[in-house]
Amino acid sequence: MSRFGLKIAKLFGRDLPAFKSRSEAEEELYKFRDARLQKIEKVSQMSEEFLADHSAESLKTMEKLYFDLFESNDFSRIGSTRQEFEECMAMYYGEVFVRNVSDSDWIVEEYVFEKGKYEICIRKDDLTIALRRFTDHYKKPDNKRKQSIWREYKRYSAS
Repeated sequence: MSRFGLKIAKLFGRDLPAFKSRSEAEEELYKFRDARLQKIEKVSQMSEEFLADHSAESLKTMEKLYFDLFESNDFSRIGSTRQEFEECMAMYYGEVFVRNVSDSDWIVEEYVFEKGKYEICIRKDDLTIALRRFTDHYKKPDNKRKQSIWREYKRYSAS
């Protein structure tokens, strides 16, 4: 890793939540996950276009809803902020992955560049994906069809 890359990684680590132990991190981060999954379930019940049925296809309609809300600047319509909904999307992505990809599971890992800082992740074999939030997802490059979350799922679930 370059010096610049290391600097960025350490800056990122500063924003991660700190915990006294792995067990405290697991308890709090799984609560965070569960709260965001409950929130996205409620959003699904209010939405005509997004059904949180934990299918890979539902990732497409979730992302469409995100862009509809972003473009109308109306996350309040679902009782959320953009940032909170980006967290919900990340947790839902993880839940879809774990429910549909054999031998995958949720884990909590200490961030390699910051002692005492932890991330919630999904793991399958040698693949670990840290999921806190799809930060500023509207800025994601190469997302003309607005289906990058689904494409990422397809890529990683096949490996």
